[in-house]
Amino acid sequence: MKNRNFIFKLIFIINFFYFLLFWFSFGFSQEKINLNEATFRELKSLPGIGPKIAQRIIKFREKYGPFNSIEDLLKVKGIGKKKLEILKNYLTVEEIENRNLLNKNYSSNDLKIYYYVDENGIIHYTHFPETVPKKYKSTLKKIR
Repeated sequence: MKNRNFIFKLIFIINFFYFLLFWFSFGFSQEKINLNEATFRELKSLPGIGPKIAQRIIKFREKYGPFNSIEDLLKVKGIGKKKLEILKNYLTVEEIENRNLLNKNYSSNDLKIYYYVDENGIIHYTHFPETVPKKYKSTLKKIR
């Protein structure tokens, strides 16, 4: 019985140290993710972001264009002030090269439509090719 308790305690201590090692390495050595080019997998890896919210972020970005600030995430359903405060530690919003083009008022005929395919074979449509994650730029095609 004493050996069994000792083994359980030892396993617990080892797991605890692995948890601490993971937590500190994740929190301190990870580069921030660019919100305007983050992939589904990158978003899903963030604390408090599951597949549904990750998909909502991508759909929002594809529909409305690049985020101007991290606070713009509050416009995405499922992200509140508390979650945003946590996410600020993991995200950045980098400048988009053609941001001045995005401030103009376009008619629906002026906007070009692009699509790309992600690693799961899902087709994404967007008017903003500059927000497509770098790893998918090779699959980016213009529809009109």
